Amino acid sequence: MILLRLVRVALIGILIAAALRAEAKKPAPDYTEGDGGYLVYSVGTIRIGMEFSFPYRRTALSNGTIIDDWKGLIEPSTGGTWTKKIKTPDFTGFETGHVIIRRLPPGHYAITNFGFAGSSPLGGSYAWSSAKPFSMEFDIRPGRATYIGSFMRSPTPKPELRAQLGYAGYFLIADRSERDLPLARAKLPLLPSVDIQVTDVEQFGSAALRNHSLE
Repeated sequence: MILLRLVRVALIGILIAAALRAEAKKPAPDYTEGDGGYLVYSVGTIRIGMEFSFPYRRTALSNGTIIDDWKGLIEPSTGGTWTKKIKTPDFTGFETGHVIIRRLPPGHYAITNFGFAGSSPLGGSYAWSSAKPFSMEFDIRPGRATYIGSFMRSPTPKPELRAQLGYAGYFLIADRSERDLPLARAKLPLLPSVDIQVTDVEQFGSAALRNHSLE
């Protein structure tokens, strides 16, 4: 019976992880109309390469009209889960990752969940999402850029924190504009003026969302 339960858990985890991966491969292409703006952020991991995703979507037009029509995904380029390294990173060190620039239609946007998958010591596969509701919001304005911060995933650093975080680690989401914006301008020299809208994730009270390192 125990073995059968483990197999069922593993299969459910694999199916959920597959659904997350399928959804992760459907981000919208860059917006091409003249009224667009730019989204700028960095994404990567700390110490070892780990996969994850933060989906974002447009929730309202610039005039306030409620809508849910433009979606994208913040995810690192690792090539695998847990053990793979970030591919050809833009920056290395304690944090390793890429600076990303996306052209989006104007409006109000929100990030309200995250997802990642993994496996247990017993061999089961699992998929995680946020247990606590949160909303990281930002605006895209015509002819401007918006920087929303650095999104890094770190493994759980200390044994005494595992009772709170488990082995899944945590997300370090912080303002790295001094590092990221020069890299963004090197990639896109005509990048317009940048508004910084980095959410203080500590306000959400989630053990998985941090604005400072737990190292």
